[in-house]
Amino acid sequence: MKCYKVIGYYICELCDTPEWLQGISRQILSVSGCIGEQYPRWECFMGGWGKEAVREYQEKLRLNKEQYIEFSETAKRLFDAGGLDLDSRFLRFSDARDFYERFCRAVSCHVVSVSTIREYYEILAGELKSSNSHGRMNGENDNSPCLGNDILGWDISGFHSFLCNSLQKELPDIKFNHMGLLDHDFQEVAHFASQIKGKGEPVEWIPCRIGVSV
Repeated sequence: MKCYKVIGYYICELCDTPEWLQGISRQILSVSGCIGEQYPRWECFMGGWGKEAVREYQEKLRLNKEQYIEFSETAKRLFDAGGLDLDSRFLRFSDARDFYERFCRAVSCHVVSVSTIREYYEILAGELKSSNSHGRMNGENDNSPCLGNDILGWDISGFHSFLCNSLQKELPDIKFNHMGLLDHDFQEVAHFASQIKGKGEPVEWIPCRIGVSV
């Protein structure tokens, strides 16, 4: 039985699949900001949004003014303490779960774990240390139920999915589940990752397990 080490946790929205990815699934869940939506976005705790963008985000979350201020301040405290990273990745499950329950219940979200086996975990650890990330990963064993698998590559401050460059077209035997995740076992996904090495974004493509925690 494989041992999967947790990279981190995300609050991911189950979104309608973008038009350019039609044919994969009706909806998609992704930890890549290129495809899906993760909470909270870095603009919430680092600034960079105008009033209109803040208003729209606040309305989507169905938070009043005081609640949104608390949302932003909580995210900033977590980020400053190293428990939340630029790509909306929480270091600890307890922080992700509590943030979701306090602020994200109005959106169709799941708290998910991202993990991989030691070989790839160590590769990613080296990449994070030389990026804009805090450079920290959880490292605990992932015992959560599996939602599916993905192929991810770290780029400066967040993950790309292999779907960002439509690399599924390079893999004719690939299958997806109802959340747009790979419907194959981890060993098969690792083989797919090796087949797209050097293609698409200039990243190291890593097979990853996506687990559901909430």
